[in-house]
Amino acid sequence: MINDSAALLQPRLTRLAPIDDTPYFAPSIFKAAGLPSTSATILATAGIGLVNVLMTLVAIRLIDSAGRRALLLTGLAGMAVSLGVLGLGFLLGMSGGGALGWVTALSLAAYVGFFAIGLGPVFWLLIAEIFPLAIRGRGTSAATFANWASNLVVALTFLLLIDSMGPPATFFLYAVLSVAAFVFTYQLVPETKGKTLEQIEADWAVGQPAARTQTAGLGD
Repeated sequence: MINDSAALLQPRLTRLAPIDDTPYFAPSIFKAAGLPSTSATILATAGIGLVNVLMTLVAIRLIDSAGRRALLLTGLAGMAVSLGVLGLGFLLGMSGGGALGWVTALSLAAYVGFFAIGLGPVFWLLIAEIFPLAIRGRGTSAATFANWASNLVVALTFLLLIDSMGPPATFFLYAVLSVAAFVFTYQLVPETKGKTLEQIEADWAVGQPAARTQTAGLGD
């Protein structure tokens, strides 16, 4: 079924970005971007953690009013733009612009914020809703496995990509993957806001184009 494939492919596409590496590698990223001191890198990293918490709280408030799909699309679009700016910051910074270190810090904070308002919380709710009841347990487990397997791939390859391709190309690559995730979500991921689990399953059973039903915001 299309919804089962969407639920299993979504974590692979939407988690192929270095969000879980950000807390680990943020100080190194900031240092490479030209932040002037260790205290500045620590402050910027703490700021990213604060942004993550605050935007997650915003997502909790909006998830039932704005809708899951709208938050996903908004978050993925913002992630793609933020990663593009991050790559551009490194590209320009290589030719010697110290102030671009703070531009890089702000773009990384924006990236984490857009993740926290969309993909971070919505993914876990969505995979619990869109599988049919008969396979919901197995489907959710498979989607969770796909999610963490994708995270493992990113964790193992992130520094290798930085070393082989350089920071600009690496973040541009992740931006392209975020755009691919946006297109995938727009085409296949359904809006489940205001629907019971039975209604969601019935929509799939009759072949209703789920990605166009009860869509708010960017998904209209």
